[in-house]
Amino acid sequence: MSLKMSYEELPEVRYDEPRWKRMRGMREDCGIVPTLYFPAKAPDVAEREPEEEMRKKPHLAVILEDERNVNPNMIREWRSVRYHTYIKRTVNKKVEWLTEDSEKVIYHHDQYLLHCEGVRMKNRVEKLGLSGVFVMREDSFEQIRKRSYHLALRALENYGKPQPWCKMRPYSPGRILPAELRHYSPKRFIYTPPTTRVRMSTDISWSRCDDYTDFKIPLYTDRPYENWNNLNFPRNVCFDYTDNNIVDKVVEPELAKIVKLASEEGNHIKCPCKPRTDGGIANCFENPNCPCYKANIMLRKLNYVKNNEAVFNSFDKLEYNEDTPAYHNHGGFACSEICGCGGKCDNNALYTVDSKIFPMEIYRQSDLIGFRVRSTSYIPSGTPVMAFVGELVRDRFVEGEALDYSMQLTDMEEDPKYLLGLLAKEKVFPPSFLKQLKEIYKYDVFLDCLHQGNKSRFLMHSCIANLEAVRIYQKSFSPAHAKMILYSTKAIMPGELLTLNYGSGYVGLDKVGCQCKAFSCKNGAHAGVFSNLSVHELADCFTAFQMESIREYEANRERNNRKYARFDVDLHRKDNAPIIESKPLIHRSRANL
Repeated sequence: MSLKMSYEELPEVRYDEPRWKRMRGMREDCGIVPTLYFPAKAPDVAEREPEEEMRKKPHLAVILEDERNVNPNMIREWRSVRYHTYIKRTVNKKVEWLTEDSEKVIYHHDQYLLHCEGVRMKNRVEKLGLSGVFVMREDSFEQIRKRSYHLALRALENYGKPQPWCKMRPYSPGRILPAELRHYSPKRFIYTPPTTRVRMSTDISWSRCDDYTDFKIPLYTDRPYENWNNLNFPRNVCFDYTDNNIVDKVVEPELAKIVKLASEEGNHIKCPCKPRTDGGIANCFENPNCPCYKANIMLRKLNYVKNNEAVFNSFDKLEYNEDTPAYHNHGGFACSEICGCGGKCDNNALYTVDSKIFPMEIYRQSDLIGFRVRSTSYIPSGTPVMAFVGELVRDRFVEGEALDYSMQLTDMEEDPKYLLGLLAKEKVFPPSFLKQLKEIYKYDVFLDCLHQGNKSRFLMHSCIANLEAVRIYQKSFSPAHAKMILYSTKAIMPGELLTLNYGSGYVGLDKVGCQCKAFSCKNGAHAGVFSNLSVHELADCFTAFQMESIREYEANRERNNRKYARFDVDLHRKDNAPIIESKPLIHRSRANL
């Protein structure tokens, strides 16, 4: 998934050439224009530069310079001072900048790192004042069993043998499991880096990291033949990091119009709730007088399975019994900064995501697979972990390299029928605004993170992923007011690879095949055995697998606490880097720079 061309090298595109979309919802689409296409003279932007000059500029720098981002869910981002200089550079200059910042890491001790990251996460929770409400609860056996059935249904769906939700049977530890399961240990999914690494970036998110305000997200290469002086820096990591979606009013003027209309009274939802104490958490959830909570409850009607109402609040585990993916069958509505509570309440499923509680790192070990993300702390099941963010564009803008970096946010067939139908039935908005919403939902809207995105763009595919997507709305119900939130489908252990199911329509799987190596992988060595098991038998396999994983985690945690508890933990993550006098760029010049 490497970016093969710079902004200066965009090819000419025939606008009358019909093409086939190669991703979810395969439909014929004509008149595709490039992902990076800005009109030379847009009606709402004065004194536009020539189009070719704009293409040479970094994309986000242009958007910020012209104040073109009209994202209604923007949260003020605190960035390093250097970030504003970085995003103004061309791709070539970004490569040079990051290459010069790379360093060799020696004596990396992973168990000590994981211990420190766990302590830092606990300190961050205390710093945010969430110690009393966000508890790192480990799964009970009942929860493990319930999630095992959820994963078993996902596995059967992957095998092309979907089954409806069924009543769980009691688990018997003495029940005979397939002998092939012994080939799959939870340790296969725990990545242990080598003691010598190359750190390509100290913090790819460019956060300030003042007093536990954020975690650094370092970027490493662990390929054995790479060193700081022969580093081949790929262009696909030279994107502009952002934690919020981008709505470019030049590229998507109709979406920008909806955002503006939603800011008018009557076209958005907010609550007057206030915290009981200064700096406290407001009680919006289960408050019958809170408009945001009412909207949250209203969205439960999208669920077509009775007695299966997922609860989207700030701190409880997300649980539901479902035989199909949650994305279009469930949704939540969250309080925001325009509410009286300022979003600091128990009716905000985005709270842990916006607070950035969980530390992570990005690394590359294989040429075949590329960069991956691993968690460096324990993540409870059913917890919102991160948002998949990017630029909101209609499907006609998604082609070329963007195919590998885009996720579908809205569905032009499902959403008007169910979501907008529910809004009309409940009379949430005036008919005039609802009519405008119906116009914008006539198109599929995608999140394109090729040029702007966050750590989620590095998530790898797995047939049975530990992250799954749901939509959470804030303020209103246009595509711009929706966030794609990735929550944990199981307890995620420190060091575990974070994964997402790309779907059967993802073209990259045709190139290299599935590399997830799970026992339930449809391309795995023992797929013939596990694909013929019943729901109950597969659930037993997942239960045994999760229980073994938790036992190993608890043993490691105890051992690490005994070994490292006496040491002070630094405020931020640090690496052991040797002192290198100089790293002249000429020594690492390459033909492709």
